[in-house]
Amino acid sequence: MKRVVIVGGGYAGTSLARALDPWVETVIVEPRDRFVHNVAAIRAVVDATLLDRIAIPYDRLLKRGHIVRDRALAIEERSVTLASGGAVEGDVIVVATGSRYARPFKPEAGSVPSFIAASRANHQALLAARSVAIVGAGAVGVELAGEIATAFPAKKVTLISGTPSLLPSYPAGLGRKLEAQLKRIGVSLRLGVPARAPKSNDTPFSGDIEMSAGEPLTADLVFPTTGAKPVTDALRTLPGVTLNALGRVVVDPWLRPTASSHLFALGDAAAPAGDHMSIIAIERQQPWLAKALRAIHDGTPIDSLPPYTPWPVAPILLPLGPSKGASVLPFTKTGLVVGGLPTSLIKGRHLFIPRYLKDFGYA
Repeated sequence: MKRVVIVGGGYAGTSLARALDPWVETVIVEPRDRFVHNVAAIRAVVDATLLDRIAIPYDRLLKRGHIVRDRALAIEERSVTLASGGAVEGDVIVVATGSRYARPFKPEAGSVPSFIAASRANHQALLAARSVAIVGAGAVGVELAGEIATAFPAKKVTLISGTPSLLPSYPAGLGRKLEAQLKRIGVSLRLGVPARAPKSNDTPFSGDIEMSAGEPLTADLVFPTTGAKPVTDALRTLPGVTLNALGRVVVDPWLRPTASSHLFALGDAAAPAGDHMSIIAIERQQPWLAKALRAIHDGTPIDSLPPYTPWPVAPILLPLGPSKGASVLPFTKTGLVVGGLPTSLIKGRHLFIPRYLKDFGYA
């Protein structure tokens, strides 16, 4: 193995490239000129000064490898076709194209400046708003409600969820802790009554929100937070690739989307059994794949390696501002639910910003 081509310069792609860089040429195909640490983009809605620290250039990430600033049109077993008309070939191709999310939480492809401008504009809109509604009570919606209520206690914040409890796919104690804390900081919860199709699914807006039951809700500013959408366009035409109900690429126990041992996928675009779309899942996938690729480089057949196994319990870290929140840690058979202090120490205080600045050479 002489070259590994990684499609996608997000969390999965860059962490894998950094792990491989000391021993193999690594090429990242990515249209943006900067990495966006979107974990901190939620708090950047209330604190726009963070925007100067969470858009990090790629130029110091790799020593042996390099970035090809282009968009992948199609992926084959050992090559990536580029939007510019060329192609990049490699001994191994890794798909790490990630997911899309509504603004201002993730940038659109190739447009970091517009993401920053939109985030600043939404921050100004938030400052002017007296009432805020959040449509969708997944991880982003819950965290955003906590950030706004903590930073601006005088604003009326309403969190709307179609489920009768928060985060029902996790241990019940997580939702109970979050619900209690959100109520204590003044967030109004509308649980079990979903909103009808909002005016916009990808950008904040103002006005009425039609509810499936009861009176419409009116807010000065409405954030749609209805979930991430996996980016798998470049893989769809490859023979043997299948998608699950969420649109993620189905992979085998060795993170292969096809029968080829030269093509792998990880991160939000892929769907290893048991893994959610989260950075914490990548923290487990990336070390396994880096180790597997090193073994392949040394001549070991991939099928003879121990298969990838997900976390025994899907972990999640959910701060509600710098000092509150709740998390599920992957300890015990059912997961360990913890509250504000551990969540703050692990994530809430700094949102991993110092870590990613260091990883990209900008400590």
